[in-house]
Formats: sequence, C-alpha cells, structure tokens
Amino acid sequence: MSVVYLLSSLPALSLDSRPAMTVPEFLAACRGELSAKDADACVALALDRPGEHAFVRAWRDKEAVLRNIAVRNRARKLGRDAGRWTRPTSDCDLMLERLTDAAFQLEDPAQREKALDRARWAAVEELEGVDPISVKRVFGYAVKLSLAWKWSGLDEAKGMAAFETLTDMTISLTE
Repeated sequence: MSVVYLLSSLPALSLDSRPAMTVPEFLAACRGELSAKDADACVALALDRPGEHAFVRAWRDKEAVLRNIAVRNRARKLGRDAGRWTRPTSDCDLMLERLTDAAFQLEDPAQREKALDRARWAAVEELEGVDPISVKRVFGYAVKLSLAWKWSGLDEAKGMAAFETLTDMTISLTE
C-alpha cells in the first residue's frame, strides 16, 4: 500500500474543467493502495456519506459550519431568525465565514454556488495540512473530485429545459 504512488497517479483537479478520473476509478485506486479504513473514508467523502474516520468527521463539521453561515445569510436577507435551521458544530471558521459572506454578495445564484464550492475547496485544503504526501491529501482529493464532477455535469441547456418543465407544471397546477 502506497500513499505516495496513489498521490502521484492522481490527475490535477479544477472546478472549471471535467476531471480526468471518475469517482469509481478513484475509489478503486484507493482500495488498491490504502488500508480498508482509509479507503472507506474516501468512499464516505467522495459520495457524501457518514463515516467515523476522524477526517470524515472533521470535513462534515466544516461543511456544517459553511451551511450554518449560508443559513444565517439567507435568513438575514429574509429578515428571519436562523437559529431554527442551524446545526451544532465544534468549530468556528473565520476563513469560511469570510468566503461564504463574500459568496452571498453575488447576485447570480450559479456564481454564488460556485463561490460556496470554492470555499469548500479551501476548507478541505486546510484540513489536508501541509504535508504533500499525507493520506489527508487523498481524503481532500475525494472531496475535490466530487465537487469537480458536480460542476462538470451541469449543462445550461438541460438546466433551462428542467426550469421550463417545472415552471410549466407550477403554472398548470395553479390554474
């Protein structure tokens, strides 16, 4: 089992381009190169599933922090109390606060969502730490790969078609 080999074989990722590796390919590589516990953590991270691994718990806490900040921003815009929708976390993250607040200054919902995912990217990089050959880099890659596939699968024409279908259904239900 070699973290170094696995890390050296992973293609670069970006939110702005289609990943060269699929999630199943990544998870198969993890099964071949990591311990079962670490490979299970990669599955939980890549597929957004619960897990007991320390990195998975830390990531889910970061995600909860980000979501709580987003809830507070949405509630503030609506003039409501956010307390009902926030979840307990063990962390306060000023970087996430700053990035999430900045995302909510954007008017375009797609740009806002991408800015939130860039905040997630930054948060997982913080969790990875500074060691370039740590298994934490593989865990971070799992989250980043999932985010990159989310954006590569979006298609404006399909999105508009879905919007048209939903609004047509809503109009027909209210008539």
